[in-house]
Amino acid sequence: MGLYLWEEKHMKSIVIYFSESGNTKKAAQFIAQETHSDIDELKPIKPYPDNYDQLVERSGDEIDNNIHPEIDKNLNFSDYNVIYLGYPTWYHRTPMIIDSFFDTYDLSSKTIIPFTTTYSSEFDESKPFIEKIASTKNVTLSPGFRANSNTEIKKYLAK
Repeated sequence: MGLYLWEEKHMKSIVIYFSESGNTKKAAQFIAQETHSDIDELKPIKPYPDNYDQLVERSGDEIDNNIHPEIDKNLNFSDYNVIYLGYPTWYHRTPMIIDSFFDTYDLSSKTIIPFTTTYSSEFDESKPFIEKIASTKNVTLSPGFRANSNTEIKKYLAK
């Protein structure tokens, strides 16, 4: 095991995730279990619609109009060095609530490890968006990964 990942595994960590269908939640729970991390969920104050067509319309509107939905609770990350950040890939990118996450919280000097659940693309598709969001926030952005299965997650964590 490389020194970098040894250090990551011995720092206090939390898994933060946004999940609409439940796939990202399952991945987040598995990552939290495997890394002995705390876990919490990102939710917008105004919930996304359960109806798929309405969800697509709202998420597309947020992207088109650069709307960062307000997060429903105040989280404190002062006790954590590492944040695993999970999200589904929407429109080939991160959902706008991920922008809200970086806008809302002081993540200075944290290591962010992004992961996505997506069946139609690789992590690299959303990577430029997470890199752009994180670039001005004084964080260390770790290489991310696709977390569609426990096997994929274990493979990443074993690096």
